[in-house]
Amino acid sequence: MLYQLQKLSEQEQTLVRRSPIWVTLLIACADHDIEEAEINRAKEIIHIKSFTVQNDVRNLYKDLNQHVDEEIDFALQSLSADGKERLAFLEEHIAKLNGIFAKLDPTYATQLYNSLIGLAKVVARADGGLFGISKIGPDEAKYVNLPMLQKP
Repeated sequence: MLYQLQKLSEQEQTLVRRSPIWVTLLIACADHDIEEAEINRAKEIIHIKSFTVQNDVRNLYKDLNQHVDEEIDFALQSLSADGKERLAFLEEHIAKLNGIFAKLDPTYATQLYNSLIGLAKVVARADGGLFGISKIGPDEAKYVNLPMLQKP
């Protein structure tokens, strides 16, 4: 168990552990079409963050990196085929982090929040633009700053 999450219920711990996956899928689903490039880029970023992040959130990514494919498959199976329902489901799950942030160490909560925002931006840039580089589409732009989250 990640020591930063010890004070949380099992359900809350699971939500925090899966939060990078939910953020990835939110951005990938923003245009109602999940692109494989976005999912693959998110996997790369989760892997990279598992050893490059210079704060305690790295442990979250290390843990997730060990079974990221299974987590993404599980999450995709949880989603509706309807694009609007998918987005509503994902927004609802991510918004639950607001209540959890208050239970976490303030420094860790801020690190997690900033990390999720950064992940959203990288995933948004994964598909589109010139040769698929650095273009955030209008649908993704609505979600890239994760408006359903309140900065801890």
